[in-house]
Amino acid sequence: MWEEKKNKENVSVRRKRIFAAILLYFCLLLFVANDAWVYQTPIVKITEVHTKESRKEEDVRGGREPYYTQNIKGILLNGEKKGKTVRLNNEYSYSGVLDQKYAKGDKVLVTLEGDSLKGTLKSLKRDTHLAVLAGALIFLLLAVTKEKGMLTILTVVANFGIFFLGFTGFLKGREVLVVCRFMTVLFAVIPLVILNGFHKKTWAAVLSTLSVLALIMGIFDLTVRYTGGLDYSSMEYLGSMDDPGELFRAEIMLAGLGAIMDVTVTISSALGEITRKNPSVSVRALIRSGREIGYDIMGTMMNVLLFVFACSQIPTFLIRMNNDVDFFTILRLHIPYEICCFLIESIGIVLAIPVSILFASVFMKTCKVRKDRRNER
Repeated sequence: MWEEKKNKENVSVRRKRIFAAILLYFCLLLFVANDAWVYQTPIVKITEVHTKESRKEEDVRGGREPYYTQNIKGILLNGEKKGKTVRLNNEYSYSGVLDQKYAKGDKVLVTLEGDSLKGTLKSLKRDTHLAVLAGALIFLLLAVTKEKGMLTILTVVANFGIFFLGFTGFLKGREVLVVCRFMTVLFAVIPLVILNGFHKKTWAAVLSTLSVLALIMGIFDLTVRYTGGLDYSSMEYLGSMDDPGELFRAEIMLAGLGAIMDVTVTISSALGEITRKNPSVSVRALIRSGREIGYDIMGTMMNVLLFVFACSQIPTFLIRMNNDVDFFTILRLHIPYEICCFLIESIGIVLAIPVSILFASVFMKTCKVRKDRRNER
């Protein structure tokens, strides 16, 4: 009877929390939808749009691409002239690669021409869309995973904080590799400690991750030393760095960290659970189980890595192929660094399997032996 009453109270508390979270979410959306007063940049809500075709221009394939002109009216939502009607002009192409079509109801950031009520469009006001997506993600995390969802949110916030500290340090003149090494250690330790606490599987995963990163960086350095190195002449933002090789090494260090951590955490957690369920399990059995788990996740993790790199290059491929650049020319001349990153991080995923099995098995069985000795005493 007492347990039934307690369960009902827990359900009631959970429902109140869910209701409070939904209410807070809608309050946030309401605030973001009406936060024009926070901005210093003039914001206009479009009330009227007249669109007509202005001209056609020949594209790279010999076709005729139409261009359109929009005469736009809107109401200022902030500033000294709040509430007044503003006239704007916009031109966009049919493809919309470098420009954008606007519609009635859109909220846009503009630049006013002096004291007049005419201006130039800058971009859409997108904070409402971002708030909808971010709020939906947070709500689903809390609804599906409960306490773990809150910890996941904390890890995301912590990672943003680490990025902020890293970029701040770089802007203060610190070397990019030193900053990235510092960030890598924090990325490997803080999220895992937040999610799993000070547990042996946490430290097994942390040590496995850092060891694998050290291994792949060593492999990369040896390869570069004995094969003549990479040609960084076509690397983007080359003029912003005295040594582009350092920037590329920093990119390698951070690019595959998530995938490698995923492998090490999966194996460490699985072996920890096996040891908890069957304390008498042998090291050989743990290694065999870890190997089977690694085989199952290796292919999917490499594909995830491939999709991440490939999807980031879709705009590059489409624009260059639309300008009659051959597919293999793009692979050979325009994205060699991305291919190199993918290969190095894939090696890291493969190495993460035996390394994490080794660390997890040692941690689990060593801690078990120590615990048994303490109980005997």
